[in-house]
Amino acid sequence: MEYRYETKIRPVDFWKLSMYHTYHSLVGMCNLVFGAAMIGLTVRFWNEANDVIQALLFLACLLVPVVQPLVVYLKAKAQAAVVPQGAELAFGEDGIHVSLKGKRELIRWNRVSRVVKEAGMVIVFTDRRHGYMLTNRVLGNEKNDFYQYVKAHINTSGA
Repeated sequence: MEYRYETKIRPVDFWKLSMYHTYHSLVGMCNLVFGAAMIGLTVRFWNEANDVIQALLFLACLLVPVVQPLVVYLKAKAQAAVVPQGAELAFGEDGIHVSLKGKRELIRWNRVSRVVKEAGMVIVFTDRRHGYMLTNRVLGNEKNDFYQYVKAHINTSGA
C-alpha cells in the first residue's frame, strides 16, 4: 500500500496549529482568565471611567480575542513564506519518498520519530522539531487510515 500527497501549506494552517497549542496550554488558560477579567473590569467600571480609561479598557478587552490571533496569523504568514511548497510525499513500505524541485530523498521509517493528529492535520515528525504537515484538505477521507498506516510503520521499524 502507498499513500501519495502533495504538500500545500497555507498561513492559516500554521495559525490553526499555533492557536491549538496556545489554547491547550497554561498560556491559553491565562489568556482566557485575563480576557474574562478584562471584560469583568470593563463592565464594572465603564460608567465611572473617563473617556481615556474607557478607551484603554476597550483595547484591553480586544487583546485576547482580536490582537493576539492577528499577531499569531502574521507570524504564521511569515512561516508559510519560507516553507517549500509542492513537495511530493509518497509513503510506502520502505519509508517516505520526498520529491521537491527535481530532488529526491528517501526517509526510512526508522528515522521517523512520531506521528500526531491535531488541529485538522497529521504531522509526521522526522525529529523532535521537524516534520511534514499534511492537512485534512490534502488527506481527505484517508486521514484516519493514513495515520494508522504511518503509526504502524513507526512501531514496527524499531524507532
